[in-house]
Amino acid sequence: MWKDILEKFDKYPSQQKIIRKMLELGLKVDEDKKIYCKDVEINISSLAKSLDTDRRVVTSTIENILKDDILKNIFTNIYPSGALLTNLSDTLGLGVIEIEGEANKPGILSKVTELLAYEKISIRQAYASDPEIDLTPHLTIITDKPVNGDLIQLLLKIEGVSKVSLY
Repeated sequence: MWKDILEKFDKYPSQQKIIRKMLELGLKVDEDKKIYCKDVEINISSLAKSLDTDRRVVTSTIENILKDDILKNIFTNIYPSGALLTNLSDTLGLGVIEIEGEANKPGILSKVTELLAYEKISIRQAYASDPEIDLTPHLTIITDKPVNGDLIQLLLKIEGVSKVSLY
C-alpha cells in the first residue's frame, strides 16, 4: 500500500522524502494547503528544514497530494498514533522491548504477548513500524515494569525474530 504511494513520487525524490516523513508522523494535509498534526498546524518551512529541502518542495508535495484522489483521501484522513513512551521508560519505571525480525511473518506479536502474559508482565503500549516506510522495521513493546534479561532468549526462539533489545 505505502509502496504504491511512494512510487507516485519516484520522479521526485525530495517529495518522496516528505511523503515518508508525513506517513511516519501521521501528518495530514487539509484543503487549505496546510499540514497538520491532529489540529496543530505544522510550519512548512520547519518541515522542509528538518528534511534538508526547500519549502517550495513541501508546497509542491501538498499540491500533488491534493490533485490525486487516492493521495488526497489518505492524507486528508491520516491521524498520528500518539505519544510513544520509549524515551520516558526510565522516568516512568517502565520496560522496553525492541524486536527486529521478518515483518511479514505472522504471529510474532501474538507469541510475544503470550510470553509476557505467562511472565505476568502487562503491556502498556505496542508499536510496530511499517516495513514499507521503516528501513529496519521493528516491534516496540512498553511494559508496566522493566523486563528481566532472561526473557531475551525466550523471545529469540520465536520464529521470525532475529534481534531483541531490552531497555
